Amino acid sequence: MRGRGQIRKIRTLVVDDENRIRRGIERLVQNNEDEFQVIGSFSSALDVLNAYEKDAFAFDLLITDIKMPGMDGLDLIETLRKRASFEAVVISGFNDFKYLQTAIRAGAIDYLVKPIVREDFKEQLGKVKAKIKQKWLDEEKNEEIDAELLFLKQSQQLSELTKEREIDLSELEWTKTFTYGAYKLYYLALDQSLENRSIEEWKNRVEYTIHRVFKKKCRYWFWKGEESTYWVLTEGEQDVARELQIQLKHSVSSTHTLAVSDECQDVSLIASMKNDLQTLMQLRLLYGGNKVFTFSQLQQLTAVKGKEIKGLDSVISKMVHSLEREREEEAFDYLQQYLLELKSLSSPQDIEKYIQSLSVQLVNVLLKDSSNKGDVSLIQEAIQFTRKATSFSSLRDELSRWLTKIFQLRKNRIQQNEIDPIHIAKKWIQLNVGVNLTIEKIAREIPMNPTYFCEYFKSQTGETILDYVTKTRIEKAKELLLTTDLKIYDIAEKVGYADTKYFSKLFKKYYGEVPSKFKDKVKTESN
Repeated sequence: MRGRGQIRKIRTLVVDDENRIRRGIERLVQNNEDEFQVIGSFSSALDVLNAYEKDAFAFDLLITDIKMPGMDGLDLIETLRKRASFEAVVISGFNDFKYLQTAIRAGAIDYLVKPIVREDFKEQLGKVKAKIKQKWLDEEKNEEIDAELLFLKQSQQLSELTKEREIDLSELEWTKTFTYGAYKLYYLALDQSLENRSIEEWKNRVEYTIHRVFKKKCRYWFWKGEESTYWVLTEGEQDVARELQIQLKHSVSSTHTLAVSDECQDVSLIASMKNDLQTLMQLRLLYGGNKVFTFSQLQQLTAVKGKEIKGLDSVISKMVHSLEREREEEAFDYLQQYLLELKSLSSPQDIEKYIQSLSVQLVNVLLKDSSNKGDVSLIQEAIQFTRKATSFSSLRDELSRWLTKIFQLRKNRIQQNEIDPIHIAKKWIQLNVGVNLTIEKIAREIPMNPTYFCEYFKSQTGETILDYVTKTRIEKAKELLLTTDLKIYDIAEKVGYADTKYFSKLFKKYYGEVPSKFKDKVKTESN
């Protein structure tokens, strides 16, 4: 990358079998406004090709004699054009129209006759320089357009990962175009409601601020979420959440809350991280807006908030102690007391507030037990009860089932050393290749936090969960292909692929042939 103000020089090769003439051409090139740089000087075309084969180098201009031993200059131009993009000028003592025609066909922009006239040579270099610089400008414009199109395409693909739908792992193959790196996901939400006429202005200001904060710090992608929310994915940046929050307040004149994920290496985990960040965002109900929520702060926040909440705090505290001591029956006795207190509250908002307080503090026990941050999605699950329950009795039933799940999770954490989660996951995947497989479904079978499960799976097996699922499905497809008379589209459907064309593409990636040709090949070899 060139520094600011640094002139991009035209890298030039000079090829002539006469040393005196070659040295003279070098001097003429280097004395031309300091915009040319001779990076190679050769006495034959074969020397140029040998050097290029040994270590391919970039160059912009080739100045070559035509008549040389071994290979002439026109053949050299034709050979190099198959491997590199450059401009060419040919020089010869043979003032022959036939050579001129051949040189033009070979892509040389001019033909100079020896002896070289200094002014003519300077004029030709000026033409070459103009053409090369225009080419550079066109390339830069194309690169900018390509980069913008790629950004829009990737942002659209990423936005699919944060929509409220189950995503089968077969739909995540495109995430492999993102290299493994240090990624963070930001979830940004406006704390106040907006009138319809203000939403478009708000969007413009938020997007401007996101560009302003991240543009010079890292690679980033962003997309609009539901209602007054945005998602931002960054790669390789220091935490700038607070700076983004301050800049938004200044730009939009409203406060925003941010939920920030831990660092991850794999973009395919966004679908799981989304749920965790939405859970963190719900903490606004307890702690207020205009804050930055992270998983590392969760324990600190719950500890502070525990001193502030009154009313149901006492019974919640007793339930926490019951969970810590694995006294499930005792916890359910306290749950009945908790429900009586809850029923006496005057508003749905208060009920949701105290259910959230209970869920945060119980899940916090799991966080203390395990390095995998616990199954934080349980907080969101509990909060949803107040929004989906049709009566208090149904809310009571849901909370009872939820508390059972919490205790089961804790038992699993304690017995973790006796369980092989990788074996459980692989076995379940093998038995369910034909259904819609998501990271959340697989992690639920163990059970583990989906994001932590993906990291754990890769650290233990050396491959991603996406790669394992794809490999297992394709291996099953191969088995069906060779042992049944099923049609290709039936086999694709049985191993979880609705798109037969996409399935065939993946199959070829693993076995070198599309399914039909692979089957024919195996039959031929067996006969």
